[in-house]
Formats: sequence, C-alpha cells, structure tokens
Amino acid sequence: MMRHFRLNLADIKAELNIKKLMCPAFLHRAAALAVMVTVTVLSVVTVMAKTNTAHIVYNGKKTDVQMTSAETKDILFAAGIETGSDDIVVKKDASDGSGDVVITVKSAYGVTVDSDGTKKTVAAHYGDKVSSVLEKAGTEADWNDVVTPAQDSTVTGKMAVSVKKRCGISLTADGSTVSTVVNAKNVADAIKEAGFSLGKDDTVNAGLDSAVTEGQKLEITRVAYKDVTTTEPVAFKTVTEKSKALSAGKVKVVTQGQNGVKTTVTRQKLVNGQPAGSTVVSSAVTKEPVNKVVSVGAKGSAIASVGSDGTFVDHNGKSVSYKKLLTGRCSCYCTGTTTSTGLKAAYGRVAVNPNVIPYGTKLYICSPDGKVVYGYAVAADTGGAAMRGSIIADLYYSSYSQCMKIGTRTMNVYVL
Repeated sequence: MMRHFRLNLADIKAELNIKKLMCPAFLHRAAALAVMVTVTVLSVVTVMAKTNTAHIVYNGKKTDVQMTSAETKDILFAAGIETGSDDIVVKKDASDGSGDVVITVKSAYGVTVDSDGTKKTVAAHYGDKVSSVLEKAGTEADWNDVVTPAQDSTVTGKMAVSVKKRCGISLTADGSTVSTVVNAKNVADAIKEAGFSLGKDDTVNAGLDSAVTEGQKLEITRVAYKDVTTTEPVAFKTVTEKSKALSAGKVKVVTQGQNGVKTTVTRQKLVNGQPAGSTVVSSAVTKEPVNKVVSVGAKGSAIASVGSDGTFVDHNGKSVSYKKLLTGRCSCYCTGTTTSTGLKAAYGRVAVNPNVIPYGTKLYICSPDGKVVYGYAVAADTGGAAMRGSIIADLYYSSYSQCMKIGTRTMNVYVL
C-alpha cells in the first residue's frame, strides 16, 4: 500500500532560516533537496492517478486486476486468462466514470445434440441455455419429448444434449383404454412400452412395423381358441322276441336298454372373450347303446304291443312315472321379471314352445347321464329359440354365472 506525502513549504522555510544562520553553504544543498522531494512526490501522485482497475467476469467468475495497459489482451494475460478464437470477449468502460473497465469473457464449447440417434455438434457459449442449443441444431422438442439436461439448464463446458422423441397415444385392450406417451419407432415397440403383450392370434388395427404417430389410437383384438367337449345320448332300440314260454299278451323285459354316448369336440373362436364361430374337430360314438330286449308271450295267437315302462329315478332316488320323454338341446336365461303366464320369473319356471309343451305342464329335467340336474319344473314362459325349434326348453337361472356354467347342452325333459 502506497503512502501519500504532503509537502509543507512553511515548515521547510523555517528550517532553512535556522540552517542559514548556522552554515551559508547549507542553503544551496537544502534548496536542492526540497526540489528533489517535490519532484518525487509529484511523480508518485501522477503514477497513482493513472492506475485503474479492470473488473473481469470470466464464465461467471469475477476477478479484478490493476491495469498496466489498456489493451484487452494484456489485461487478460495479467489475469491469467487464455481465450480462443470463438470465445466472446466484451470490453466496456465502468459506468461510474472512474476510468475502470469491465471485461466479460464467455468461453465457446462444442455441444453434441443427439435426437433419437441423429447427432449434430453446434457451437455454444458459457451461459447459453439448452433450448438455444436445440434451436441452433435445428431440433424441435415437443412438450412430451424428454430433453436431458432440461431445456432451461445452462451450458457449462463440453456437454451432450439428448432428445428422446415421445408420442402421445391411446391403446384399447382387454376392455379398457389407456393413454400414455411412448418413445418407440414402431407399433410393436409402442405396445410393449405401454405394458401390453400380444398373443400369437391377436390382431392390431395398425401394422406392427409401421411408425408411431402423435395422437394415434391403437386397438388390440384378443383372439383365442378353445376346445369344448359335449356329449349327447345315442338312443337305444327296443328289440321284441316271441317267447312260447309266455302266454299271449304277457311281456317280460329280458335286457334293460341303455343309451349310448356320442362325444363331439368343437373348437370355438373367441374374439375379445366372446364366441365368434366354431368348427367341429371330431365327433364319434364313445359308448355304444345297449338294446332293450323284450320277450312277448307267444302261447296262442295273441301278440301284445310293446312300449316303455314310463318310469325314471329322480335325484332323490325316487321312482317317478312320466308320460313322454323329450331329449334335445336346452339353453339357459336369467333375464326378465314376469313370464308369459303372468308368474314371476324364478328357478323352476322354464320357457317352452306351448304348442309342444302346453303351459302348466309339469316337467323333470336332467342330462342323459344324470350328472346335470335341473330338477322339477313347470312350463311357464315362451322361449324364442323353442318357438323356432332350436331347443326344447330355456331353463331359468337367477344369475348369469350359473347360465354360463350350464350353457347349452343336451337334456332329457320328462313330461310328468
């Protein structure tokens, strides 16, 4: 730190007057010394008056140096700052009129922009935003694209900017629609990125190799196949034999008849869980029927007619007589509140063709093998399919799940 000197001429003069009395030769030396002191002090004051400060902002960091030269390169050299040809260097006078200067230096960087695999390097400077780098690279980033670092980030040194293009899409599958954004080059990748998978028979409303577009609506149709095995009875025949051991008009059952079983395998096509056609894979008699053998008395000339015994055993083990047996397809329903006869729709009240089974007819319904039992019922409603002759009866259940469990199958309908 420099000291400031102040020359007091009155004090020097008083000192000279004293010395003058003591030595005449001293006056000359004292005068010369006073002149030298005066020149030295004035020189120091002059040098101090010409020294200014350079305020430097280098990539955001501030530093000050004393100016020994007005040249920018000399000032930066004194501050230990090296600049390149692409750096931005701005020099201006300080606003306070002190004679100081302000120098701002922004270094140039090469920034690489990678937009989904397409790379481009552009020049940027310290303090620039990533958004301006994207603009220089000619890369547009939509609102749902992922930019790393963020567009409002500041460029610092050499850096890489990544832009992942994402498209907003909707995808409908499995009964629901989801909206999402994906960074995918084709529809197949978009489906995976959205968290869905495709079965081997599923279809999509766009080509799997086609490009994904903003706002695209994709739909997956689930296609599946299911083999359904159904059985139906093969009616037995009644064989009549004459027996001379029996009197005329007498009838004796030698062998009870047993229905056979026909097994059919049907391959159903399901589209989004709903049936959409079927194909018979195989159909064969898996159990041969056993003929009923009846002996008819042949003593004398009278021959009696032969008929069934008209009884069956219900699910409680009780033997029940019936007037007529109808074997055929029955379906299920659970809709409606009131039947055609005015009765409330309920379990045990079935829909029929009243021209075949009159209203009020009491029935007993079960599968030919006895494994599926609907039980006792009454003809109380009109069935559309029954009117068309597609089924014998439509069986009422209280829930859709029960209907789905039974489905459409062959049943024995005993008219009591």
